[in-house]
Amino acid sequence: MKVLIAYASRFGCTETCANQLKDKLKGAEVRVVDLGKESPGELEGYDAVVVGGPIYAGNIEASVKKFSTENVDILLQKKLALFLCCGNGDQFAAQLSSAFDPRLIEHAVAHEHFGYEFKLAEMGFFFRLIVRLVAKVKQSESRILDENITRLADKLAE
Repeated sequence: MKVLIAYASRFGCTETCANQLKDKLKGAEVRVVDLGKESPGELEGYDAVVVGGPIYAGNIEASVKKFSTENVDILLQKKLALFLCCGNGDQFAAQLSSAFDPRLIEHAVAHEHFGYEFKLAEMGFFFRLIVRLVAKVKQSESRILDENITRLADKLAE
């Protein structure tokens, strides 16, 4: 199976998760593409596509939104999985609905919350201030949900 993992990452958490997912897709030919840095090119050659990104202030990274919107028709023809990296797992369903076209959500074989990381040292002043005020985070922390990454990989492999 040939798989594209298309994501965007601002501070590295989503990139880490995308690469962990790649490692779990044993036996598949996997290409990982950061949509903020490069184009994945033509999607026709892939059997499956995974699309994911971080949520900041309730919105998915713009390059992920643009990719999924511009390619909705072809994504509906592929085996599809969706993931988000976000600090508020309780809001996952609402954030997923605001991030992706409802047809993509319904078509996807899996959609998962991969957790989050707050790397305060890598954030600019504004982001650090928002994280401290809204998330009540005072130091860097990592809560990547390996079991959710494994579950998505398993569903994709079925």
